[in-house]
Amino acid sequence: MSRYVIRGGREGKERLSLLSEVMFPTTSQLLRNVGLFKGMKCLDVGCGGGHVTLYMAEMVGEAGKVVGTDLDGEILELTRQDAAAANLRNVELRCVDASTCQEEGEYDLVYARFLLTHVSEPEKCVDAMLRACKPTGVIVIEDIEFTGSFCYPHSTAYEKYVKLYQEVVYRRGGDPNIGPKLPGLLRKAGAQSVQVNVVQPTHIEGAGKYMAAITMERISDSVVSEGLASKSEVHQIVSDLELAAEDPETVMSLPRIFQTWGRRPA
Repeated sequence: MSRYVIRGGREGKERLSLLSEVMFPTTSQLLRNVGLFKGMKCLDVGCGGGHVTLYMAEMVGEAGKVVGTDLDGEILELTRQDAAAANLRNVELRCVDASTCQEEGEYDLVYARFLLTHVSEPEKCVDAMLRACKPTGVIVIEDIEFTGSFCYPHSTAYEKYVKLYQEVVYRRGGDPNIGPKLPGLLRKAGAQSVQVNVVQPTHIEGAGKYMAAITMERISDSVVSEGLASKSEVHQIVSDLELAAEDPETVMSLPRIFQTWGRRPA
């Protein structure tokens, strides 16, 4: 049984495309702040739909290179198609487990977003990411504190969604609230000059309000297989979340997101 709770493949990429659109302002600002520039060699670990991979490839230019890794071969093939359509020839995609990366001192910048929350041993991933950095290279991680999600006015469906998401991730060996732990994980791995910032995209209109309904639908198989809810119960939650998203008076957030970065010692 797959330990990843969110449906992957083409459906997964559709969700990740929306998520990337919502996250673009804060992630792009983060990467600029940590010093992403032309000519750099970068690694995007657990790259998913490759949206950040391709953004970094545009930023580093032809003199640079970006490697994206993921275990979902179907989603990687879709990302290859996106890279070709964008005429980005400085992108390489590999089907690799994040915790088994053996590269040493190869990259100026190593990045991961919403990866560690799904793995049972995040320390191994962080260790591998830091080893992959060149001396003084930067490691950048974004991940969630799902309990920080909110909806106003109160929505019973949203409350159930937040509870079910956390429970199914815990059942599969992940940590839906790993965000605040990131600075400690980086320091334990040996990173220096560790910094942290918190962002939380919040919407009163637009596509971002539908992230909860889409995510609930994409975790439905995992929720049902773990015995946490029936198919009909999940369907009702998704339907109610969609109704809440359509209400112009409702405010919906994504989970609280911790942005953490540091450097490999010289």
